Amino acid sequence: MSTLTSEQFGRIADTAHRLWGLSLPERKIQLVSSRMGRFLRNRPFASVDAYLQHLETRASDEEKLEFFDVLSTNTTSFFRERGAFDWLERELWTPLSRGTLTVPGRRIRIWSAACSTGQEPYSIGIHMKQHLAGEWNARILATDLARSVLLAAKRGVYDAEAMASVPEDLRRRWFVQSRDRWQISREIRSLVSFRMTNLVEPFRFRGPFDVIFCRNVMIYFDRETRADIVGRLGALLRPGGALILGSSESLSGIESDLRPVQPSVYVR
Repeated sequence: MSTLTSEQFGRIADTAHRLWGLSLPERKIQLVSSRMGRFLRNRPFASVDAYLQHLETRASDEEKLEFFDVLSTNTTSFFRERGAFDWLERELWTPLSRGTLTVPGRRIRIWSAACSTGQEPYSIGIHMKQHLAGEWNARILATDLARSVLLAAKRGVYDAEAMASVPEDLRRRWFVQSRDRWQISREIRSLVSFRMTNLVEPFRFRGPFDVIFCRNVMIYFDRETRADIVGRLGALLRPGGALILGSSESLSGIESDLRPVQPSVYVR
């Protein structure tokens, strides 16, 4: 497929912003053109314009989510950006283990927003098991809007490339290997529940959460959308709870009750 015209790209950008709050700058026209070409190759539409007309007027919710899969970038890895996990160990797991920090009912709730194919919530679960002593009522909520990655996350099966960042001792302890695939152990999977969630819509669950991971997501939204999401995320944190962003993200320019405690980590 040839490169999208400016008018076609504008229609796609408008739809993406209206449905999911995504901000698509003009510089992404080549990337979107390539993905659209692959997507439409096996679809019954005579042209890009015919598909866009269908998307704008008749598409079902399921078809719209298929198109979200086309636009979304699902880059993730196990134990990505170690600074976030160092903070967890220092400020949550260790104080809880030593009794210098208490939570009601020994209840721990963590949300991995935009969890992609599951490496982040499973990394959190492994890290918790490795560093948190004692018995806890712990759960990890993992959400994404892309159906395809949620299905992969629920399976929890990874190839050698995905496992490259997992140390050998953790592979042996927390994964079951079958030839060239590794599945996350049942013990870790039991900690995690998956749910389809659109961050720009009202959340359908309540907090409070001790930690919310929302990493490498804010870069896809404009400032107004970021401010709205941050406000609603912050409201779901317990006092003292933390919002963890990606290493290249910050709340600069956004009014918030959250205070920075280290790069990309904000506490209520």
